[in-house]
Amino acid sequence: MSFQALNVAASSLRSQQKAMDVVSHNIANVNTPGYSKQTANLATAIPERIGNIDFGRGVDLNSITRTVDPLINSAQQNNASQFQFWDTVSTGLNSIENSFGSLDSTGLSAAVNDFFLSWQQLSNNPQDTAQKYNVLSKTESLTMQLNNMQSQLSTGQQSLNLDINQQITDANLKIDAISSLSQQISAMEAGQISGGANDLRDQRDQIVRDLAKIIPIQEVSTKDGGLLIQTAGGDLLVQDSMAKHLARGTGASVNGFQAIVISGTSNAVQGLDQGGTIGGLLKLRDGNFGQYISSLDSFAANLAFSTNQLHSSASGGTRTSLVQSGQGAINPALALNDVTQGVAFAANVQAGSFSMHVYDVLGVPQLPTSQFTVNLAAGATMNDVANSINASVTGVTATVDAAGYLTIDAGTNTIAFGDDTSNFLAAYEINTFFHGSDSGNLAINANLKADASRIHTGRTDIVTSVVNSGDNSTAIAIMQLQDQSMSVDGSVASTLHERVATLSTQYGLDVSVAAQQRTYREAEATSLTQQREAISGVNVDEELVSMMKFQRAYEAAAKVINTNNSMLDALMGILR
Repeated sequence: MSFQALNVAASSLRSQQKAMDVVSHNIANVNTPGYSKQTANLATAIPERIGNIDFGRGVDLNSITRTVDPLINSAQQNNASQFQFWDTVSTGLNSIENSFGSLDSTGLSAAVNDFFLSWQQLSNNPQDTAQKYNVLSKTESLTMQLNNMQSQLSTGQQSLNLDINQQITDANLKIDAISSLSQQISAMEAGQISGGANDLRDQRDQIVRDLAKIIPIQEVSTKDGGLLIQTAGGDLLVQDSMAKHLARGTGASVNGFQAIVISGTSNAVQGLDQGGTIGGLLKLRDGNFGQYISSLDSFAANLAFSTNQLHSSASGGTRTSLVQSGQGAINPALALNDVTQGVAFAANVQAGSFSMHVYDVLGVPQLPTSQFTVNLAAGATMNDVANSINASVTGVTATVDAAGYLTIDAGTNTIAFGDDTSNFLAAYEINTFFHGSDSGNLAINANLKADASRIHTGRTDIVTSVVNSGDNSTAIAIMQLQDQSMSVDGSVASTLHERVATLSTQYGLDVSVAAQQRTYREAEATSLTQQREAISGVNVDEELVSMMKFQRAYEAAAKVINTNNSMLDALMGILR
């Protein structure tokens, strides 16, 4: 026996001990999230040449590698992003189920039915004050439901926007952590053929998956253990040790919310809506909730303007001597149909005319003439309307205040309106039933709410200025609106009932798709986890087998050393 044998056995002791350390490390991390099983790779030591013979020098621990499948890791990353996306969407849609889950039964649809039924009942007895109050009651229920639904969605959008801010903060923390770990990994592995920073790589992979849960990303490995991470749209976030943060832009985006940008730039980050929690929040805020608000606003606009077109040209209710427009022209010298006037239905104003009827203090048509026509040319302004009334109608005075509101004062006389072909009365809310133009601000005209007797159910005779007793033509016309296709806002022409049904169907479809996608992604996640565990997970039974194998080798090496020592002792005894 020689000292060479001792060196060979010693190399085995060292290598088997290190291999045992790797096994122990695996067992210790059996429940650590994201941990990848590590393997001690033993290799024959470089032999020593003595004379013309190569003598073995034992065994070396060549490397410690982790067991990973890049394809499965990539699939898990994509799955994590998509699951969080659909989980966020599903949760958000379910949060408004109380308002939207019964749109076509006990909710908005029922309120619409009650509204039109109240007008039908009023048409049976057009002068019945109790029936007029019933119209107000049913209308109040309808407008409040629209207001509440819009408020819930708008509040939801603001809440989602705050959630996005928090997610941006979380994403930036993870971006910094990935950059820091990449720097450490590169420092440890610089110049090595195979990676050695196994635990740091596992930690980084886990954080990358966590980042993918927030935003959809793409990753590419670089030299010396570095990593390049981009958003789904190609915006750079991490390049080795360099990190770029997400931030909110200084300007408002098209949808009214600040865009998400790369810190220090002004261009919106692309592709964020393709996955992750932020993607789900964006879909809810700008997609689902935004579309529902648009649908509700379109419904409210068509209901309001169509009803106001009829009521503004109607009469039969209590007349008044003082009328003020419900909407003012920002610039009284600018065309009434200019969209910059700040009036929702300004674009609907056209060249035409409306009639005015003047009555004396006893309610008798003014003599010698009680009916007057106010003509509006194309491009007419609010000032033109006032001037035309003052020039055409006797017994009244029209003025425009600093805010652009039109006031018509009949003094001791009273006035009524009729036959508006210009849409001016409906657009600027003169003698109308509704005030407002969208689901958030739609309300009953305050004058009618204060005095139900001012609800008009008939029409004034164009020649005699008399409203026939029992005239219910306007009440019937408003009731018949429910079956008429309409589009006063440029939307697809459809009935009011169809609009509610479409919104209900869309909400139900959105909920179903989100739930199905979430379930699918959840099942996919389970499958991918099982696949990863089969490859990268720690199997305690297998590790115990490996431990026994290395233990036996260690014991054998120790036996070699003991035997060699005995032989050396015998030799030394002879020499003594």
